[in-house]
Amino acid sequence: MSTWQATVRADACFVVLMSGENVAEPAESEKGVLSWFYYVTMPMPASTFAIAVGCWAEVKRKSYETDVLKNDGLSSKGDVRLLEKACGHTPYPCRFQDPITSSQVIIPHRIFAPVCLKESCKKVLLHLLPQCLSAAYDLLGTHPFSRLDVLIVPLNFSSLGMASPHIIFLSQSILSGESNLCGTRLCHEISHAWFGLAIGARDWTEEWLSEGFATHLEDAIWSAAQKLSVTEAKEQQDLKTLLRWYRLMDEVQNSEGDLQILRPNKEKTGKVVEFGSSVVKHGLNAEKIFMQVHYLKGYFLLRTFTEKIGEAAYFAFLRKYVQAFHGQLILSQEFLHLLLEDFPQLKGYGLAIENIFQKWLDCSGIPKPLLEESRLWEEGRLAQQVKEEVIKWIQVNQRFRKGTRWKRRRPEEITFQKLSPDQLVLLLECLLQKGTFCSKMLECLQKTYHLREQDAEVRHRWCEMIIKHKYVAGYADVDKFLKEDQAMGVYLYGELMLNEDAKQQEIAFKTFAIVRDHMDASSAKVVAEMLYDKERQRL
Repeated sequence: MSTWQATVRADACFVVLMSGENVAEPAESEKGVLSWFYYVTMPMPASTFAIAVGCWAEVKRKSYETDVLKNDGLSSKGDVRLLEKACGHTPYPCRFQDPITSSQVIIPHRIFAPVCLKESCKKVLLHLLPQCLSAAYDLLGTHPFSRLDVLIVPLNFSSLGMASPHIIFLSQSILSGESNLCGTRLCHEISHAWFGLAIGARDWTEEWLSEGFATHLEDAIWSAAQKLSVTEAKEQQDLKTLLRWYRLMDEVQNSEGDLQILRPNKEKTGKVVEFGSSVVKHGLNAEKIFMQVHYLKGYFLLRTFTEKIGEAAYFAFLRKYVQAFHGQLILSQEFLHLLLEDFPQLKGYGLAIENIFQKWLDCSGIPKPLLEESRLWEEGRLAQQVKEEVIKWIQVNQRFRKGTRWKRRRPEEITFQKLSPDQLVLLLECLLQKGTFCSKMLECLQKTYHLREQDAEVRHRWCEMIIKHKYVAGYADVDKFLKEDQAMGVYLYGELMLNEDAKQQEIAFKTFAIVRDHMDASSAKVVAEMLYDKERQRL
């Protein structure tokens, strides 16, 4: 961990953004060249350093709009949070100890994007960012960092988002459809300021300490940002839990067991070799980058804690955890020791540290305690609405197969409910688990919910439906998704190859040939293995 400072020179047409705590003012160093200076005073791991250079434009509010950042986002309640004891990190100007910065509800922030996406950012992202920052403060307290830049990155970026100190990268895929995907992803990355950055993992194999926390917190922060009632928030979060349960089951069934372990070094976790470094197990495995096991199993473990001790008590504990360990690198047991010190009753639920290691962190597969709970998530109101719609679509398919003539748009005698984006994801997930559907039913399904205009999560499931059913009229949707939503499209290549269908395999090879030279290197490696290993097997 170290502080740093950097001077970057670039042609005047470029904007230079970095994970520094200052807002750099470019100075002309020579004709047509600008110099940008950034620094940090908080020691940070080298892995958190980020730099982004490109021809981006800042997305700004209109000058006459009422700005929620009045008084620099300081709490109107005069709420000053001071620590009861000194911080445990090495000395640096700490926001948690400053009575002014510790009460800053919304930190100063900017948004940058390619010029062609400025209007989309104004429509979707501009108003969400202060709402999400405020909600995060209300839940977690002092923002660990003094400012935030958000950058919409090119379409070949390998994930939907990534957080570094003072800067968040977001895929342009989050801008499509309604604001749900954008809001949840933004909340996920904002929460990394506390979990993953202010508190880091001492051993890189313990990714769940950042990704599990961020996944768990994104729901709570997003619910607060939307100002949902307690009932609405619980319904929305239960639906997300069910979707994550399906995703975890799918991932466990389709990945190597060794990659499913959250502490692959087990009792050697955190130990270093003689020359002062540690081994990141599976660190060179390109496939691991796209896996979500550490997100999902970490999420379910933290959800289990929350259910046992109550939300209010759990989030109050998180503030204590942040105050105790901010500015430091830790291991799982340090978090767990502090948790069990405050809530010893968890041991009565089989959640002593050794049991958590054995059943959750040091083993592959689905944690056994989860298997008993899964049916409860399917009983929620939002999930039940989706189940009713699934029955309707099965009936629609049966009637089409029998040759019943229906009016051009959709059958009048069946009324379909309006579904949220998460409900649409669940609907398509459920339909994928059923039998096959005819092309007329798929056409009706797409027109009913306008699936081509939905967010990337919904469109991804729609592409899976197209591939499974060899729905030729939807092949253009798959081709477009692979080109424009590269952060989510990697495994669609594998599905195109598995079907043993010449047209689908042609889509995979042709699209990859077009995008591979501009694709993220790890993504391209994984896709190439999917395509050419399958081709060699066929030959």
